[in-house]
Amino acid sequence: MIRLALSTIALLLGAFLASGCVYKMRIQQGNYLVPESVSQLKEGMTRSQVRFLLGTPMVPDAFDESRWDYFYSFSSPKYRQPLKRRLTVYFADEKVARIENQGVPTQADLDQLEQDLQRAIAQTRKQQKEGFWKRTFGRDKPAASEAGTPQSAPPATTPSDADAGSPPDPVPPSQPLPAPAGTPSGQP
Repeated sequence: MIRLALSTIALLLGAFLASGCVYKMRIQQGNYLVPESVSQLKEGMTRSQVRFLLGTPMVPDAFDESRWDYFYSFSSPKYRQPLKRRLTVYFADEKVARIENQGVPTQADLDQLEQDLQRAIAQTRKQQKEGFWKRTFGRDKPAASEAGTPQSAPPATTPSDADAGSPPDPVPPSQPLPAPAGTPSGQP
């Protein structure tokens, strides 16, 4: 009887330990939309132009021919909730009337992310060049021009100075940008 109980416990313990070794695969469903294609989508385009640019929607709506929904979903064991994106194109008189974008990145979003990344890199490099004393007590120390020592070189331009003459960003920096939809291989 004891031998049966020990073998049962050993079997249950082995099954419990093996259950943690289950492979959970990444699941990618729907239409993966490339940001360059989404950026080219404009009002007034025909259905065939939209189909050429974005492809055919995965699930056409049988009850409403004036609407195409492009869904994309990506789930992975690394993320608690699946990544969901949706682009809806509404047609009127066989032409695009309006577009609803819920999370699909456009080229402007990617450009803004690139600018933000370059600014963050420049700011990090600037902070790394300053010494510990300057970073900690920089406000208490007088500037070089106030102390009477001449400055030999003008200050370096930062990316924000270079952007002063450019048009304003399409996405205000106060709003969080949507995360990129991932790559065609399924890796976010």
